[in-house]
This record gives sequence, C-alpha cells and structure tokens, in this order.
Amino acid sequence: MNSPDSDNAIDLNREFQEIKAENKRLKTFSEIGKTLFTERNIEKLLPLVMSEISACIGADRSTLFLVDWERLELWTKFGEGLEVDRINIRMRMGLIGVCVLTRQLVNVANAYEDPRFNANIDEATGYRTESVLCAPLSNEAGEILGALQLLNSKMGIFTEEDEQEASTTAATLSEIDYETDESLDKARGLVRELRQSTECERGSLFLIDREKGDLISIFAEGIDDQEIRLSLNLGIAGLVAITGRELIIPDAYADPRFDNASDKKTGYRTRCLMCVPIKNQSGEILGVIEGINKKEGTFTDADLEFLGALSSFVAISIENAMLFLEQNRQFKSILEVLVASIDAKDSLTAGHSKRVTEFAVGIAGELGFEESEVDVLSMAALLHDYGKLGTDENILKKPSKLSSEEFEHIKQHVQDTRDILDKMYFMRKYRSVPLIASCHHENLDGTGYSGGLKGTEIPFMSRIITIADVFEALISDRHYRKGYSEEEAFEILEEDAGIKYDENVVAALKQYWSQQYPKESNAGSGDSLNDGQKKKSR
Repeated sequence: MNSPDSDNAIDLNREFQEIKAENKRLKTFSEIGKTLFTERNIEKLLPLVMSEISACIGADRSTLFLVDWERLELWTKFGEGLEVDRINIRMRMGLIGVCVLTRQLVNVANAYEDPRFNANIDEATGYRTESVLCAPLSNEAGEILGALQLLNSKMGIFTEEDEQEASTTAATLSEIDYETDESLDKARGLVRELRQSTECERGSLFLIDREKGDLISIFAEGIDDQEIRLSLNLGIAGLVAITGRELIIPDAYADPRFDNASDKKTGYRTRCLMCVPIKNQSGEILGVIEGINKKEGTFTDADLEFLGALSSFVAISIENAMLFLEQNRQFKSILEVLVASIDAKDSLTAGHSKRVTEFAVGIAGELGFEESEVDVLSMAALLHDYGKLGTDENILKKPSKLSSEEFEHIKQHVQDTRDILDKMYFMRKYRSVPLIASCHHENLDGTGYSGGLKGTEIPFMSRIITIADVFEALISDRHYRKGYSEEEAFEILEEDAGIKYDENVVAALKQYWSQQYPKESNAGSGDSLNDGQKKKSR
C-alpha cells in the first residue's frame, strides 16, 4: 500500500499536470486568437489554426466544414490529411428541411419549379403540392426544434400576412413540451386554426429527433395519422449544423448517426470524433469544426469546452474573411461591368481588356509577384483602356491609316483613363491603379505618351501592361489589318526589347506563353512579315 504522503504526492502531481495542460491550452488559445485577428486571407488562415486545434485537443486531424446555403450542402473548407480536394455532404430534405437548415421562412409559389422540393410524399399519397409556406420553430436558446408547414393556399400564393401568422403560431408551438397528449392536442389545434385563417388546404408540424437526426411529423393533415419521417442522413457534421448542438461520439461506427461515406472515399477510419457548430453573432450556423480520433483515449468535456470557446473566435474570423472576399468580388464585378461598356463600343475588340489582364497576370507569375501585387496589376490591366469611352467610335473603327489629328484624339484616352479613375474611390491597396493604368503607352526611351516618361520613371506594373497590351493587339484582328501570328508578334516585341520595352518582361511573356499555349497559335490571316512589313499597333 502507498503511504498517505505518497498518495498526496501522486495527487499533487496529477493536479500539477492538469494545471500545466490547462496553461498550455490557454497559451494556444491566445496564439490562435492572435492569428485569427491578424490574418484576413482565409486560405492562409485555416491551415495555421486547424493544425493548432488538432495539437491542443490531441486529435489526429481536424476538419472545418462550411455551409453552402445556396447548394444546401456542407463542404470541407479545410481538412487535415485529406487527399481529395473536397468532401460534400448534401443537406436536401425538401422545403421543410430547407426551413430547418436555414432557420428562416420558406415561401414558394410553385413547389415543382423549385429544385429543393421533395416530391416523394406527393408520390406516396397522390396529393399535388403547389404553394408551400414553412416557418421554423426554435427555443429561447436559439436551438432549432422543427418547422411548421402549410400547403396550397386557396389564393394561389401565401402572403406576407400569412407569413406573419405562421411565425406567430410557430413561436407559440416552440413553447410546448410535446410530452403529454394534452400538449399534442394543443399543437394540433393551433395548426388547424392557422390552416383555416390562412385559407390553405393542409397543415403539418415536424420536430427534430435529435437522437436519429430525422424530421418527424407530429401532426400532418391528410396523411391518415401516418408518421412522416424525413431522414436527414447528414452524418455527425450535418446533424450539428442543423441542431446547433455540440457532440462527442466515443465510438463512431457504433453510432447510427455516423455516416462512413467520407471514410470510404478517403480510406481513413474514424474511431471517435467531436463536433461543434460555428455560429455568428446572430446565431446563424456558418459551419462546423470536427476533431477526429483522439490520440489517447476519447474526447473529453474539457476538449469540447475548449473547441466550443474557440469556435466563436473562428466564426468572427471566417465571417470577416468571407465579407472581405465578397466585397472584393462585388468590387471586381462592378469593374467588369464597366469594362463591358468599353467592349460594347466595338465588337471586334471586345474582350481585349480581359485578355490583356490574363497576359499581364501570366507575366507576373513568371516574375514571382506576390498575390497582393497580382491583384493590383490585374485591376490596373482591366481598366487600362477605360478612357476609350470618350473616344470617337468612327476613329476606333477606321479601316485605314489615321490622320495626325485622329491619332492625337486616340492618344487622349490615356489621360481620360487617369482622369476617370482618379475620381473613383480605391481601397488603400489599389490607390496606385490610376497611375499604373494610365502609363501603359509609355516607352523606356521616352517616345511613348502621354507623359513622355523614360526608364524607371515608368511604373514597373505599367511596363508589364504595355507588353500584354501590345502583344494582344498584335495577335488580334483590327479594323485596319488582320492579326499576326504569335511568332511574328514576339519578333516585333523582341526587336524593341531594351529600347521601348522592358526585355525582362518580354522574356517573361514568352516563357508564360510557351507554357500556357505550347501547341496553340493565334495566327491571323496575314503572311509572315519581313522588316519592311511590320506594323505598329495603336
């Protein structure tokens, strides 16, 4: 037997180890927090955070699923050890399931025109669903309980007043415990009253079976007291996404809710797992985090508490990153619309700015540009000809040589580009775009326009756009000539490399082109050129 002193020593040592482990977790928590709030790029952020999470909870690997509400599926934004690009978990359970998933009203005028509609029940009963209104039920803690469903409004569609009535009834239904016959009768009465007041044909009430992850009909008019059970079949991640509840699964294959489809796809074997929802400040589910296969034993309540606390920080970071990404996409889409207005002036040169952008980005890749630099370059390249909105279309489309006055008019588009872009508000990152875009006709020897800049006076990104612009113009048909072959175009560029054009940029374009289009040629219909036949692009 151990002496009392020995037992005390053992207890003290255990307590010391527990405190040490807790301190380590707090330190990790702090470090992860710093990473989350300093890194905006979600692609760089997640590998850093998820590996730290795995180490801290002692998991073999961790996976982050995000919810795609448009496609109604969970998908792996990041998964440690995954050899496949992406795992998708479909979450389509009909319109009632959509209501449960999104926690929002669903109002559909024509069910059969909505891809989310599940016609299985209609097929089984012979009923024809037309209009549908679903309202979610949730408790005070924001947990989803189920949903209320109304079918076939006699007015043809459900109105805003119907939506308000359904929401009010759903709130009342959320307060019922459903444990006694009396409470069930009350729920049925409320659904019938709602069906009569909204003047529709049928009303149903579904609750979530949290053990099996199914939606079960508590009351469904016209089904002859048959229970409708809609299997969510989402696995643990999908179940957590729907219910918003944390789960620890000590033995995955012994749990009927576990879906082993991902294991079959990846060849990995899940032994135990832990899953927590990622919620934003409004309580909406953004996704879930899974910890898989505890290295020693199974996941504990302490692991769950840590991951749950961390998920709130992850949610803020993901939402900020996604918002930033959406803003960028929106901004770029607006720019693309602006560029389309240039294309509309001349169908022959339509797409020129996009192709110049493609070539400029390709050059940047060969030169080792950082992602942030490529973003600036691509925006400047996309807008480099925006000043042509003010250029006379008759001059742009003239099939013969321009007069000196006409050429001066063409040259004005550079200054117009600068003037227009200077009036736009650009984020700090893009403040140099107006200057870069407006210098794409400058030459190293000072013979360009409109500032007559020389050498290093010309922004390097402008030199890249110059090469991309000239090359695209050479290999494309114009009103005054047919396009040249790529060989002829490179011959023209190389002749002036080091004189007008940056020779390193020309070389980078040639390297990019040989890799991107190894067997393709953008040859025009003209014959090979000799020195006397080479022509300049406008």
